[in-house]
Amino acid sequence: MSAEPHPPLRDPFLWIALLLIGSMLGWLSVARYEGFNAGMYDLGNMAQAIWSGARGEPLLYSRPEGSRASRLAGHVEVGYFLFAPFYALWPDPRMLLVAQAALFALGAIPVYRLAWRRLDAPYSGERAMPYAARCLTLIYLLYPTAQTSVLFDFHADTVAAPLILLALDALDVRSWRWFALWTALALSMKFYVAALVVGIGMVVFVWEEQRRAGMLTVLAGGVYSALAFFVVRQLFAAPSAGGAAEITGNYLAYYFGAIHEIAATLPDRLLNAVVVFGPALLVTWRGWRWLLPGLPLAGAMLISTGPGGAFDYRYHHYALVVPFIVMAIIDGAARMRQATPAPSGEPRRRGRSWRGDLGFTVAVTAIFSALLVNTPLNPLFWIGAPGYGFDRSVYGVTPRDARLAAFLTTRVPPDAPLAASTFVATHLVNRETVYLVRYPFEAHPERLPHLLPQVQYALPDALFDWYLQLDDGYGGGLDYDREAIAVLLRDPSFALVDMEDGLLLFERDADSGHALVNRVSVVDDNGASVLQQFGPFDLVRANIEVIGERRLRASFAWRVREALPPGVQFVAVSRLDGAPGARFVHLPGYALHPVWEWSAGDVIEETFDVLVPPDTLPGRYAWRVGWYDVRHPDATLTDERSRMTGTAEYVVTFIEVTP
Repeated sequence: MSAEPHPPLRDPFLWIALLLIGSMLGWLSVARYEGFNAGMYDLGNMAQAIWSGARGEPLLYSRPEGSRASRLAGHVEVGYFLFAPFYALWPDPRMLLVAQAALFALGAIPVYRLAWRRLDAPYSGERAMPYAARCLTLIYLLYPTAQTSVLFDFHADTVAAPLILLALDALDVRSWRWFALWTALALSMKFYVAALVVGIGMVVFVWEEQRRAGMLTVLAGGVYSALAFFVVRQLFAAPSAGGAAEITGNYLAYYFGAIHEIAATLPDRLLNAVVVFGPALLVTWRGWRWLLPGLPLAGAMLISTGPGGAFDYRYHHYALVVPFIVMAIIDGAARMRQATPAPSGEPRRRGRSWRGDLGFTVAVTAIFSALLVNTPLNPLFWIGAPGYGFDRSVYGVTPRDARLAAFLTTRVPPDAPLAASTFVATHLVNRETVYLVRYPFEAHPERLPHLLPQVQYALPDALFDWYLQLDDGYGGGLDYDREAIAVLLRDPSFALVDMEDGLLLFERDADSGHALVNRVSVVDDNGASVLQQFGPFDLVRANIEVIGERRLRASFAWRVREALPPGVQFVAVSRLDGAPGARFVHLPGYALHPVWEWSAGDVIEETFDVLVPPDTLPGRYAWRVGWYDVRHPDATLTDERSRMTGTAEYVVTFIEVTP
């Protein structure tokens, strides 16, 4: 360990790199939220818990079982209380995203100091050229798993990573009080940080020859781990959770309960291991001692069978491994340097150059980052590739997103208990009860009927616009909330009372005068002539009636010439041409009696009420109706890309909107 003084931090390279990368990650994180692409799992849950903490509660959030639970009963994230005062000042999930990006970027400061102290200064004095410090700054800021951790919602382990680096920096100069403070803050973020602290203590004890400091660090990590896992978790657990053994068993089962699945995903796991460790391997193997504290965590995640492919590098789970990779690079380069003869009066150098290997590691890290992380450094970010850049399912903020945000702010009552679509719920977390109409781990909205008695409002999205292409299909898609909408339409306690561009607001025990009608029935075929053909469906009757201020009642009759083939799904969507946000999904024939269940020869009559957006300018608007392929990635846009092949929109009538 070194006792050199702190380096001067006036190097513009450090601050430019720190500000550029930190600002970029903060901007992208906020854009992901504002584009309704950050889900209740996990940003929403964390924000709701911290909002609860700001009110003096023990970090409570809504659980899918229908109750409130404490974050202290799970990962024991005591450190979230530190964010509560700031959340009270700016009660918005974006505050957490900005803070996380800023903390990550500030982690470059201890990295710079450690590298300067161990590599740049020992033979050159305090005026050393900060070559290693600059290289390590770039490696840290560009490291792929570090960036993906920052970009994936908000998590305590991502926050803890720079705290670990600050602790290592304090340890390097024997600043024991600061070391204790930073270690304590890191421990407060998640209980399993204790395992990393124990690892730090062991390295310090065995290889750094600081026996007392090492023993105390191991003891602190062990004691905190036991208290957090077996005392605090049980203290804040729900009564139904059982004893400590049962809580521990459930926790392990959640993350490691399907070990038999590892063989099927072994190639993917090995590739993720390469992404986690590969960029720095040229140097880290020489500093392997400092990899040891992070290896148990990395190994646990690589064999994890937790939900959503928890072993994937794009999640946050490897954030706490990054400080030890950085430290191993510093230690490995320092060992290379010590093995190389000094240049003055010594024979010609032999072997590898630590400077060359460090520069090569910077290049490899930058390449990995550019290829694997969705940032402006990635060429795919700029070419409009699906799932990259300003795609609407990643960082793109569309006009619809702005409309939905305004709708939630002005037309959804604050504080009221509710259930919402997964990406909508993240914008409604400052309340005690926020459930999802469909949870990400559900194939169908099985929990919704049991949760509805606890909520006053529900907000499913009939034009769900998040879509992710997968090897075996896709995630999200237009009909993601369709079954939840059907549940709500059939529940006599709830009524549809408001809408905005596909987002629906249901209210419990609503005034009958505010309830919007939605009904569907099979009627006799009176032989009416065809107004317009849409593939297998003939439009034989259409009528739009003004029944109140901004309120219209639509009635359509469709003759089914032939049933749709199995697996084919279409939806009818109407719109007021030229009126932003005035798109209306035909809910009766979409949710109550889906068109792919219609029988050949039937005549289906659907009647439904809609509300014209309040900001629609006075004028005359054409009501157009079209049919769209539900399975198409762009179905939510309801344009020619997903329109039923061989069909066009049909103008039903013209609507006069008055001031």
